[in-house]
Formats: sequence, C-alpha cells, structure tokens
Amino acid sequence: MSTINRTKIVATIGPASRTPAVLERLLEAGVDVFRLNFSHGSHDEHSAVVADIRALSRKTDRHVAVLQDLCGPKMRLDPLPGDVLECALDDEFTLVDHVTATPGELSCSYRALPNDLKPGENILFADGTVAMTVTEVTPGRARMRVTLPGRLRSRQGLNLPGSDLAVSSLTDKDRQDLDWTARHADVVDFVGLSFARSPDDVALLRQELQARRCPARIVVKIEKPQAVQWLEEIVAITDAVMVARGDLGVEMDVQRVPAIQKRVIALCNQAHRPVITATQMLNSMEHSSRPTRAEASDVFNAVIDGTDAVMLSGESAVGEYPVEAVSTMREICVEAERYLESARPGGPAGFPPLADLTDIVTGASVDAACLMARQLNASLIMVSTHSGRTALALSNRRPAVAILALARNEPVARALSLCWGVTPIVLAETAAPEQLLSRGIEWAKSHGLAREGQYAVLLRGQQIADRDDIRAVLAGAIH
Repeated sequence: MSTINRTKIVATIGPASRTPAVLERLLEAGVDVFRLNFSHGSHDEHSAVVADIRALSRKTDRHVAVLQDLCGPKMRLDPLPGDVLECALDDEFTLVDHVTATPGELSCSYRALPNDLKPGENILFADGTVAMTVTEVTPGRARMRVTLPGRLRSRQGLNLPGSDLAVSSLTDKDRQDLDWTARHADVVDFVGLSFARSPDDVALLRQELQARRCPARIVVKIEKPQAVQWLEEIVAITDAVMVARGDLGVEMDVQRVPAIQKRVIALCNQAHRPVITATQMLNSMEHSSRPTRAEASDVFNAVIDGTDAVMLSGESAVGEYPVEAVSTMREICVEAERYLESARPGGPAGFPPLADLTDIVTGASVDAACLMARQLNASLIMVSTHSGRTALALSNRRPAVAILALARNEPVARALSLCWGVTPIVLAETAAPEQLLSRGIEWAKSHGLAREGQYAVLLRGQQIADRDDIRAVLAGAIH
C-alpha cells in the first residue's frame, strides 16, 4: 500500500535546498508545502524556485503548495562602531531616531521607535539575550538602562513585548513583495502575515490581496502577545494559522509558550482552520544527522495535540542535512499517528458544532462518513469538495482511514495539501455520484491507496439554488 502523509510537512527553502535536485529529494522525502521566506532572497530567486516547484509537482503528480512568508516590520540595530557593543548591568544608552556614531547612542531600522516608547517598557535585543528598560522619552530620543547584560552586534533584532507600536503590520517592502505575488498568483497558495496584533491586520492583508486580484489564502503567524489576546477573533477571519514559537518565545515568558501552542491548536481544530507548528522543531539537525530526544518528543507531542502540519526552518533552508531532516520528521509523525490510532480505538473525537447552520450540516455529514467508514472497515473516505471546506472538516475529525479529496481545480487541491490526512487530486464534478465514486476509486487503486474487496465512502457536497446545503454520503465496494 502507498504511504500517505497525514501530518503535513512545511519546509523552508534556502541556500541548502533551492536547487531542483534537492527540491525533488525533499518532495520524495515527504514535503507537502514549500515556504519561501521573503526576509531573504531576491524576487528573481523566488521566481526561479516556484517555477522549479511547479515543474516538479507535475513530474511527481503531487499537488504541493507554496507559502510566501512576508517579512513584516523587522526592527534591527543599525551598524555599531566596531560591530560589537558590550552592555554591562545598569549601563545607560540612548535610542535615537537617526543613524548615529556617537558613543552611548543606538539607532534601528524603525526610525520612529523612540517616539513610540513609554517609560517602563522593556526592549529585548538579540532574541532576548540583552534587555533594557526605558527610563525617559523626549522627542526623537529614549533613554534606556541595561537590566540583562550581554553583547550586542550590528544588525541584531529588537523585540518590544507588550508595546503598542504605531508601525503597520505591512511595510513598503511587503507591498512590493505582494506585487510579486500578483505576478505569480497562479502558483502562490498561501501568504504568511508577520507581526499580526489584531483582526485589523488580517483584514489589511486581505484588502491588499483583493486589490491585486490574488486568490492566495492567509496564514496568520501567532508571534505577538496582542495576537494571543485577540486569538479567537483572528482565527475566525483567517484561512490558516502558524504557531511561530521563535518570536513568541521572545515576546512572552518562554514557559507560557507550550500552553499557548496547545490553545492555538485546539481552537483551530474547533474552527476548522489548518494550523502549523513552527520554529526549532529539529533545530539540532542544522548540523547533525540526528535530532535530540527532546526535539523528537516536541514533534511527536505537536501531532498528538492535533497540529495539521509541522515546519522546518533553518533545518531545510541552511542546514547540512535538509533531506534527512524531512525524512526524520516524517518518521516521527508516522509514529505519533500510530499512537493516536492505538490510543483512540473508538474513532475520532468529535468537535463542538459551530453556530452556523452550514457548519452544523457539514459536521453531521463528516461524522456520518466517519461512522460509515468505521462500520464498513472501509479503506478510504473520498470527499468531493468545491472550496475545500468539507474536506477540512473531515480532516479535523482525524479518521483512521485515508482521506482522498476530489477537488474541482488545482488551487483548491494545493490548499488542501496543508490539511491533516488529506490527499488531494483534481477531479471535475460529474453528474452522477456513482460515477464520481467510481472515478475516485480507480485513482485510489492506481496509486496504491485501495485494493479490490475493500469499501470506500464518498462524501459529496452540493449547493442547490444558493440556499440549500445538501450533502450525501455513499458507500461502494471496490472492484
């Protein structure tokens, strides 16, 4: 039988993985979504990569998605004299709104920052290894005192946990990158939003995409304390979510991050939103061919919690073992999925129904399909889907059998590549459900997902007169 990817793998492309040969090996190892980090690389480089990805997708007959991750307002120190600055406890420095070489003064890429600060706020430098507290603010200047000593280097990042900055979540560079997205609208499936703090930031990106006629779906990165405060509202209006534990662990007390991760995953499962768990999952594999035991447990537990996807960052972008990192992550995910099946022999756990009638009907239909598959000992559930909504609801039920999504078009199929347990194919809707069932079974048999003598279940959504939402569940034997 063919191996199907249940928990999906997102791999970041970088110098270690951007050649066609390595991209093909990553696909063979189990990548479902390729992430393009627009904090690095030129538009020409990204264009070449997506062209290679699409060519390899056709070659391997796999609907692989592309996630474009916007940079957002990254705040970094300007060059320091001598490139290094030692910061002792209680030393005082002044942050100014212009490039400076004056001893005791610092400046950063966000020039308005001194005016946005308030006395008592904390500034974290270099991923939190150096901290300073604001003691006084005057126009264009903010005095700071070192509370966590350490060493600063040129171009290191700044984080301001809890500060209410006036900076927009989309920068001029982001808008230029979205212009690139518009020119590649047929190949970019998801756009990642950095620095999101409220639903307004999601609405702003949606507006920018619509203005450029880009159908890409939005992945909101939960990396700010304000995003955690607005979590329910953000999840309600986005298409997918990423638990960006790197910045989140700097912006908030690190001991809170695991609980936030679990909360985000549970909420996304309930709201039928795909969720990605990201950052440092197999970090040691940047330089080692094997992960640590703690990293293996981290990936395993994210799968147990209900994440749809796990992500590799530096491991696949700049690491020495990008293909091995994907293979290792796949093996850990498979082991976690086996554990889930053995721990929940009674079938998938149901999620609370949502208030919307369509969601209630969808929930009842996917529950019926799961029950029928379990009672018939079926080999797979096929779901005919126009937008991907029913397939996602079925994915959230975590059935023990394979899910084959019969999508109407290529963009929907690629978007479903992010959803747990879903193998998407493009199969145009036919008039007769029996014919749809037959065509899906033939594809499953030819790709090793089913064999003669087994049963298959078909879940079919159909809109009637834009009013009635009717879903039928059929079952048939495989011949």
